[in-house]
Amino acid sequence: MPYAVIRVAKIKTQAHALSATGHNYRQEQHPHSIGNADKEAPHPNREYVNHEKKDYWSLLEARIQEAGVRRVRSDSVRGMEVILTGSPEGFVRGQDGRAADYSKSKWAQDNLNFLKEQFGAKNIVSFTLHQDEKTPHIHAVLAPITDKNTLSADQLFNPKSLRQLQTEYAQAMAPHGFERGVEHSQAKHDPMQRLYGLEAQHAQRVAELTRPQVPAPAFQLTDPPLLGRDEWKAGEEARINAELARQAEAARAQLAQVAKLAQANTAAAEQVRVLQKQLSTSEGLKQGHFGALQTAQQEEVILSRDYDRTAVQYAQGADLPELKQYGQQVREETRQALVSTLEQTLAKPVKDAADFQAKLKAAGYHAERDEQSKGTILVHEQTGARFKTAEIQPNGQFIGPQLTAAIERTAQQALKQSKGQSRGGGIGM
Repeated sequence: MPYAVIRVAKIKTQAHALSATGHNYRQEQHPHSIGNADKEAPHPNREYVNHEKKDYWSLLEARIQEAGVRRVRSDSVRGMEVILTGSPEGFVRGQDGRAADYSKSKWAQDNLNFLKEQFGAKNIVSFTLHQDEKTPHIHAVLAPITDKNTLSADQLFNPKSLRQLQTEYAQAMAPHGFERGVEHSQAKHDPMQRLYGLEAQHAQRVAELTRPQVPAPAFQLTDPPLLGRDEWKAGEEARINAELARQAEAARAQLAQVAKLAQANTAAAEQVRVLQKQLSTSEGLKQGHFGALQTAQQEEVILSRDYDRTAVQYAQGADLPELKQYGQQVREETRQALVSTLEQTLAKPVKDAADFQAKLKAAGYHAERDEQSKGTILVHEQTGARFKTAEIQPNGQFIGPQLTAAIERTAQQALKQSKGQSRGGGIGM
């Protein structure tokens, strides 16, 4: 059975956070943007939380401030990057070897829900699905804020809690056909890129060491003297033996380096094999079930069905349960994403209703009037999914009162700021 694997890494500095931002959002100008990403990948990368793709450091600092964490040391770990993945045999690929599009899959949504339940929805500042490498994978960034409102990566991510996290993650992924890896495994989990880099360096060095050497110059004997031939013979033999010994030692040293590199390569290759098996890597992810489909056969029907053929079948009254099921799943995922967008928007300054609608428009939604109920319907522009306000209750409450409260809060904050500036009497230098 394929493995479910989760890995974590600390984000300690602003430089580290910016590097991770550049990598995960494929910023070409960033020195850490990944070089082996497929620029012609058939399926898009997707950000589920940080839609504006702000840098991680700013997001983490904002979340820590919002949570009201009192003590933040200069060396405190501000964030954790979590890699969510599974081994290759658990997922479906097309005939061309490429993975299917998982950007709207239930697997991805279940991963997001898992992190929210584990660490709190507000602490998840980014959740990114990559589909432009050999296998899809998820990078999530979160603020390690405890239930007691303290910033403590050591409390949330220690050896004991990490083992428990692995177990609970595998349990959450069991419906998708994944299981937990071997507990207390002694395998060292290095990033796949580092192993491949070492392997390439070793291969280059082995090639240099095994390159044919320039033949050693032939031995030149000195002319034997007329007297003292025995001493001359002994001296020449010692000289020749010393040179042969030097060459033999050089050859042994060269062979020792080759053996050492070969052994390192073997260890690296074994680690790569284990990493590929368990996908204990920041670049491994594949989805075993697509959307709400329960079998690969159902998925294949969805992926291979021609649009025109489907339309004709529908027009002729054909029952398409798997298509309906998939559509319902996409709609539910879109609804959950809309709720999250509304919660984030209402938490920010909102000047008026027009400003609120503009923010929703920027996030990919717009409002329409429902002629039947005379109410408002929010429409997702990409999928066309339509939602009545009763279906989307951010923070478990209706939108109207929360929007009114957000507008009033913004006005009060602006008034306080204006009064503060007036009392200041000028600009300090």
